[in-house]
Amino acid sequence: MAQDEKTRRSGRFWLAGAPERTVGGWLDFSGRWPLLTLADPLTPSMREASRSTSSDGTPFVTMVPADDAQTNDGLVIHGMLRNPSRRVTLVGAFTSGRSEIIGGVVHDPGEQRFRAEYVLVGPHQMGADTTFTMARLRVRHLDSWANLPGISIELKEDWSQITARYEKHEQASVMVTGGGELVLGEKINLQEPTMQGAGFKRSAELLLNDPDGLTVDKWWRKFVTPMTELFTMAIGFPCPPIELKLYRDEDKEWVDVQHPQLQEDTDALLYSHQVLLSRNQLTLDHLAKWLDISADLAPIPALVTETITAHERPLPSRLLEMTIATEGLHRRLQPRAQVMTRSQKDRARRQAKEAVPEELKERVSEALMHIDAPSYIERLRYITDLTREAVPLAAGLTAPSQDEQELDTTRDWEERIKAVRNGFAHQAPRSGGTPEDAEWKEQAILLRTLYWVLTAALLLQAGVEPSRLGERIENYDLYRTLLRQARQWLPEIYMVQRKCPPPEHLAAGSIPEN
Repeated sequence: MAQDEKTRRSGRFWLAGAPERTVGGWLDFSGRWPLLTLADPLTPSMREASRSTSSDGTPFVTMVPADDAQTNDGLVIHGMLRNPSRRVTLVGAFTSGRSEIIGGVVHDPGEQRFRAEYVLVGPHQMGADTTFTMARLRVRHLDSWANLPGISIELKEDWSQITARYEKHEQASVMVTGGGELVLGEKINLQEPTMQGAGFKRSAELLLNDPDGLTVDKWWRKFVTPMTELFTMAIGFPCPPIELKLYRDEDKEWVDVQHPQLQEDTDALLYSHQVLLSRNQLTLDHLAKWLDISADLAPIPALVTETITAHERPLPSRLLEMTIATEGLHRRLQPRAQVMTRSQKDRARRQAKEAVPEELKERVSEALMHIDAPSYIERLRYITDLTREAVPLAAGLTAPSQDEQELDTTRDWEERIKAVRNGFAHQAPRSGGTPEDAEWKEQAILLRTLYWVLTAALLLQAGVEPSRLGERIENYDLYRTLLRQARQWLPEIYMVQRKCPPPEHLAAGSIPEN
């Protein structure tokens, strides 16, 4: 949420389409959800449910709380904020509370409080069905990925003059499926000159247009969520959305979206060695392809990125979700994968039914319903084989050992992932022979290595070259730290002694004499 909007602002408000009755109140942006507090209610607290007449002619009216009958989509409330004057539209507003005083000196209808799904700051809109043709998005650490040129400082030797210079760079753009265009743009915020100084701040932003127009919810699903997930994986740090603006042709103005999922901009630039993939490796073409395929991959990217963004969640639950995501990713990449033909499946089921008593035939038939589908270990093996070049050593070692035998600890790693998945899925009790500390360490390594395997698999779907991705991951500090820790905590998988050729300066015929 934009910093200048995170305050309690006063203004007047009314129901969309009914500006003849306005109520004063305060709109609070400081919490996760926009909260509107009105000095007087906009809607009545009670409504008539039924009316009847007794035998003596006395009328009876049954009243029930009116808030219980609110529409599923909530109300649309328009408002005008003060200091500065800004038009706002509260979309999906539901009554969250009231304070009505009955029986006092005067009847006080009290205040009414609304919680909105989101707020649009700008020209008034008619609700959630309003469509917009263009979006401008900023996510955290976007500047570290974009690494835009064009800012310089000129300084005289005696410090008598300092000049900060900005030159707008030529915008890069690519076409996306559906006729839209994805643009890497920039915005400039000027700092008002004072006696202490002046300056400006340049920020990268992504612009996407859709000729047919999309609602706020569809823009979020089509643009915001995919970019947030992709950059979180590509940069290696949480990249939540920090700003979203939408454009409507009829208004000829940008609308600022205040949404619960928008977070603060930390203004923290990452060092180059902290960024896994910059714009040199993850290009606009890759972003455009990701926008095209992200809906088909959902919700797998969300499960994977939670490993970075939800550290507070228990380790076992995150590991379980990652093992589930592995199976889900294979199903999306290989939706028609089978280990036998339809005729082989039917014959196997028929023969199995014939081999058991009558009362077990139906049970056996149901148990073998998916016998033609790959097993979990086969699905996992497909993912590890797919990413072997992109994430070297993450899933174990495959190399010649000192005794000339071919080592493949990847199979051991896969079996452990499978055992964890089955143990969690069936709530099997913890093995009494495994110390609790050792089990925790094993789960931690399996979670983080499986994260890298799935991240690589997803980035490959965006079109990133396996060799370039592998080079970046292999030299990435966080990944190298993980492998060092893995060698200590799971040495049987990551510390196998391999046969290596001697260094060049110690090769035969070049050993120095004493």
